[in-house]
Amino acid sequence: MLMVIFTFSSCKDHNEYRVGSEFSEYLQRFQNDAAKRGRTFNVETEGLIIEFANLKDNTAGLTHYEDPIRVEIDETYWNDISETAGADLMKEDLIYHELGHGLLNRTHLNDAFENGDWKSMMCGGDKVNDRAWNINYHGERRAYYLDELFDESTSAPNFASTQFLTDTTGFSISRKLSFDTPAESGLVISDNAQYKTSIENNSRLCFQSKVAEVYLVYLRDTLINLQSDFSFQLTIQASSLDANDQFGLVFGTVPVKTNSYSESVDYFTINNNQKMYMGNRTWYSFFTELAKPSILANGKNTLKVFKISGMLYYFINNQYCYSNEMVGTDPGNHFGFMVPSKGTVWLDNLIIKQKTGANKSSKVMRNLPVEFEVTTIKSLNQKNVLNK
Repeated sequence: MLMVIFTFSSCKDHNEYRVGSEFSEYLQRFQNDAAKRGRTFNVETEGLIIEFANLKDNTAGLTHYEDPIRVEIDETYWNDISETAGADLMKEDLIYHELGHGLLNRTHLNDAFENGDWKSMMCGGDKVNDRAWNINYHGERRAYYLDELFDESTSAPNFASTQFLTDTTGFSISRKLSFDTPAESGLVISDNAQYKTSIENNSRLCFQSKVAEVYLVYLRDTLINLQSDFSFQLTIQASSLDANDQFGLVFGTVPVKTNSYSESVDYFTINNNQKMYMGNRTWYSFFTELAKPSILANGKNTLKVFKISGMLYYFINNQYCYSNEMVGTDPGNHFGFMVPSKGTVWLDNLIIKQKTGANKSSKVMRNLPVEFEVTTIKSLNQKNVLNK
């Protein structure tokens, strides 16, 4: 028996190179990025296997320390993210993570920066405070994560700071709603089979959902191009069946009633477990999940986002929380809020500002009729990415 096992082991090709065509481009990128940083890998001669598998336990990728190194990628997950706008970067992150294990001998690193971002794309393995493994892997963050992958001593980047140094002067009010009266609500105050709306205490709007889908409620015809600089503020309180349900700001184009990833909708959401999220509906999932003590669980929270020169800056109760590049490029002009499945939100003080000197005067826009557009979607890509 021992002789038979030895015979089979001796016949194994320790220099086998077998990389599926789906992964070859990402392997080449990895080698190019490694070469820029003084690292070279002759995988075609020394051996490497990257193949599809049916992985269990919500695992996206798995590295086997065999000879040669063998990497398994969950095929269902790969196909699912392939349908989304952020697929290329998500696939790159996944392959680079596994090659970080297999070729760079990196272990998992689950530290976080001051602003909450994961410190490394090598995050994974055992859960940390039940946090999702979603990593904000685009723009300036991608450049940092690549440097850190090949050099663990890479200095903390500027985006990791919670100090806010950006100039926010020069914005003037374009639209403002206090929701004090039905006439100001922008909605027909009614009680139907889908939802109920009301004005509470002459001070705020109540929107109660009766359906399992997610509601996106947009202020239509704002005439504010999302590709221009703006600020968007809303005070929101929510109650839902699950404290993990997200609610908050949405801005972009108006989606159809499907679960497709075709409509560009940016969002800035929170939940009653004091978690914050940001993302774009064309992507597979939110960019990252952050724990924010500044969120008042089950209380009134003022959410505010600035868009300045392509960057989005997020504030919760006047406290700066985070920033990232806006990925949406469509010229939408709808601003609104998200209501969770069978949840209730209370709204007050909706304010949209635009940079002074915009083509359409603020006075003209403030005099436009107020009208909200109500639509439902199956979900707002609130998925967690799989572990690696």
